[in-house]
Amino acid sequence: MDTEGSFTVNRLEDMAAAAIKHCTDISSSNDNADQRESLSTFTVDSILAGIHYIRCHDYVQLLAAIRLLPDFIKIHPKVKLIVIDSIAFHFRHDFEDFSLRTRILNGLAQNLMRFASKHLIAVVLTNQMTTKFNHLGSSKLIPALGESWGHASTIRVILYWDKNQRYALLYKSPTHQENVVPFQVTMGGIRDVRVPKHFIQDNKKLKSEYIFGCT
Repeated sequence: MDTEGSFTVNRLEDMAAAAIKHCTDISSSNDNADQRESLSTFTVDSILAGIHYIRCHDYVQLLAAIRLLPDFIKIHPKVKLIVIDSIAFHFRHDFEDFSLRTRILNGLAQNLMRFASKHLIAVVLTNQMTTKFNHLGSSKLIPALGESWGHASTIRVILYWDKNQRYALLYKSPTHQENVVPFQVTMGGIRDVRVPKHFIQDNKKLKSEYIFGCT
């Protein structure tokens, strides 16, 4: 579900082609006949055919699309991932009544959690960060929809820059401890980055100040 209108098919084709090349290289190195046979039908077109795109121009369309998800899954039972990019866009700009916004968001979060649990489907929501200042003049980065929305998700991953390097911070998880890893965005999608171990350790020490207590 695209609320910002930033989705491009060409970008998706690049990532699909990179995934095929990656799997082909693995199959070649393993010399596995079953893998080679599976790759014969693993094409860019087959990948794109399994992705369903919904453009939501306002929060009403977004709520309607979420409400219709159970019916959608009955028609497309192979779908195992729902992505909403971004959950914050319409709620940041289309609302003056913040109490109404909070009630709608809480209901939306509960509906998505029930849906994910019932159908065993992963739901990924993106949310921007914004700067909050206090009376002392210091600031910190918080979720654009407020701290309460930040607590609604089961797992929270915060993406940020530091010293020209992208990092992913696992901030909240019921099964894993907090951790930071570097990554890069390439034509083929998200990839690992090799950096010195001490650099990651130093970044772990700095991240709480960098993200949650900037001055």
